[in-house]
Amino acid sequence: LKELEKGKEKLEEEGDKEAERQREMSRKIKELNDKRAADEERKRMEAEARMKLEKQIAKEEFHKQMEENKRRAEAEAQRQKELYERQLAEADRKRQAELEKERKREEEHQKMEARKNEMQALDLRRMEILEQQKMQQQQELASRQAKRDERIYASIQANMELENQRRQEFENKLSEEEKREARLAQARAMQQEEGAKRSFQLMMRRKVIQEEAAKRAEDRRQNILDHQEEVEYRLLEHEQKKERYLDFKRELDGLRARNKEINVERQRRREESMREQVAEQVRKKDDKIDAMNNERKRMWHLRRYQQSEAYRAREQVKSEIMRQRIRSKFDSKAVEKQLQQLLNQDVFSEKILGQSTSLPTLRPGGAAGNMDMGVEV
Repeated sequence: LKELEKGKEKLEEEGDKEAERQREMSRKIKELNDKRAADEERKRMEAEARMKLEKQIAKEEFHKQMEENKRRAEAEAQRQKELYERQLAEADRKRQAELEKERKREEEHQKMEARKNEMQALDLRRMEILEQQKMQQQQELASRQAKRDERIYASIQANMELENQRRQEFENKLSEEEKREARLAQARAMQQEEGAKRSFQLMMRRKVIQEEAAKRAEDRRQNILDHQEEVEYRLLEHEQKKERYLDFKRELDGLRARNKEINVERQRRREESMREQVAEQVRKKDDKIDAMNNERKRMWHLRRYQQSEAYRAREQVKSEIMRQRIRSKFDSKAVEKQLQQLLNQDVFSEKILGQSTSLPTLRPGGAAGNMDMGVEV
């Protein structure tokens, strides 16, 4: 305030200089605004010219597009006409082909009928020839039958003569055989006696051999039965081992399945525990974030309140200084006392923070320095 008292004259001089500077600035601003207006007018005219040019180009493009569409329509009509003519030609060609096919089918049918008639004539001729051949064969068979009957009759006569001759020879042989049989009967009786002895010995030998064979067969059968029992016993042991293996495998599969279920349940509980831990951490972080946001909002409101109070105090001090300037009676002690009263309020002290840890401590000196800077402005 003392410096204000001393610099009153300087402020008046500075006010004159400021007015001159303001006039110069106004002139520069007017020139700048005129230049900007001229630039805007030039840009507007350029934009209008560009718009007219674009409209002209668009109109030309539209006419070109219309002409192109017209040419395309004419080309499409010509193509459709050529396609229709090709279709007509194709239909005519197909009709001619159908007529040609019909004519060929008719010719084929006529040829088939002629061939059929020719084949029927050939069949009739063949049947006549077969009838003639059949009659000839019957005649030949009849002649052959007569010749065969004659040969049979001659053969029967020759056989009868041969049979009579053979019967006479047979009767002679029988008489000789009876004599020879009588001689042989006596020799055979002696041989039978010797043969009976040999047959009894052979029977006894066969009986011994048969008993030995029966004994060997019984031994073999017993060995086979023993081997079969052994094989059945081994098969039974194998089946029992297989059953025990299957039981063990089923029990092992059950244990594996149970272990898998236990692992799945353990993993599920672990994942649920991890999810709960993560959810708890997230909840704590959300609570912390909410608390931090609330603290920030509170600090922001406090700062806004401090700024509004500092602005109001600054305005009060400025109004007091302005009143002193208007009255031309400067009293720096009164201003200092009023400033000290304003700074002693709770809003400019640490009491307003309460238990906050995020809000920085506002020192009275810093607030006073801010107030001094506001007063100097």
